[in-house]
Amino acid sequence: MTEASGQDGRFIAPILTAQEASFHLDVPRSTIGYWTKTQAGPAPVMHSVTPEVRNGPRLPFVALAEAQVLRELRNTGLSLQEIRAGVAEMRRQTGEEYVLARHNIASDGGALLWNVAEKVAPEWVRARDGQRAFAPVVDAVNRYVHYAPDGFADRLVLRPYGSADVIIDPRFGWGQPVLGKSKVPVWAIADLFYGGGESVKVIADDYDISTGEVEAVIRVYGRRRAA
Repeated sequence: MTEASGQDGRFIAPILTAQEASFHLDVPRSTIGYWTKTQAGPAPVMHSVTPEVRNGPRLPFVALAEAQVLRELRNTGLSLQEIRAGVAEMRRQTGEEYVLARHNIASDGGALLWNVAEKVAPEWVRARDGQRAFAPVVDAVNRYVHYAPDGFADRLVLRPYGSADVIIDPRFGWGQPVLGKSKVPVWAIADLFYGGGESVKVIADDYDISTGEVEAVIRVYGRRRAA
């Protein structure tokens, strides 16, 4: 663990439960639980922290970034065994625990790749053994993640909400999902519709957002209520 990560709220402040993360990231709850227990070297492949209250949130922002990246890596065809081996080796070589939350990883559809020349032209190698990668890099792995100047993730775009541009950014809404431009919490929109009986147009007017944004949030929460 770097000194910065030991002090940064992105790494230590719990913001979501596993159930909430499952809902907003579109990753099965059982999968999140498995990732937080599956080791990759000295630490689990996905991090968690001790909740501040009983049954409270235990996933900090960095864990959500790891889950988002893990989902995309798995979608490119990588096995969890391949990911674990690559993460363990990167951790061993760099001494950095949060390698999945950094901007210098990718996939070629068969292996986890690591850019070992960040400050010059990219030099992609297979993370598990350091062999140079020749297959094309799959850019989709990081398309829902924004990275800060320190190289670590600092904002996530939540795919289930589609064009509504719902994000998780620890600087806004206490880390809860909000609309990217207006920063309106999505739970507030859902609460007005399902709990308060307000119409889509009234909610859109109240928050000065589009009806399309309201409808996207309602659709996602509607699936949650039906589950």
